Amino acid sequence: MRFKDLSQEAVQSQWRKWRNVIRDVLVEYNENAFHGRGSIQENAFKERTYLLLETKRECLYVFPIPGNTLIFRLYQHKLPKEDLKSSFGKPHEEDLIGTFGLGIGGVEADDTDVKKAIRLYLKSVLRTVHKNYWLKSA
Repeated sequence: MRFKDLSQEAVQSQWRKWRNVIRDVLVEYNENAFHGRGSIQENAFKERTYLLLETKRECLYVFPIPGNTLIFRLYQHKLPKEDLKSSFGKPHEEDLIGTFGLGIGGVEADDTDVKKAIRLYLKSVLRTVHKNYWLKSA
């Protein structure tokens, strides 16, 4: 990892490249798993944007973090804005159901084959998260 990858500008630059792919997967996941009843939002907290899939019971956050990584965290409920600062770093343990990361460093977001591979990977992981965490918390 290069040190320039740690800057907030680098994080947001990578996020701009990947957020549409991630959002598309979340929209499809919401349609298939929750029949479209979940809500997908892109929010910002102190210049850091993130995606949120909110359902009746749980919330899936997707945070870009330094080092060209995306963190997916499933929580029991929506986190208050003031608690989001700690979520970008260490998780909110008492509300955390599950988490996984995706390293995107050196991966070209514009390559169609790469997008397809990332989408397949995310679908597989979301199926596993749904089966192992989401359904068990219901």
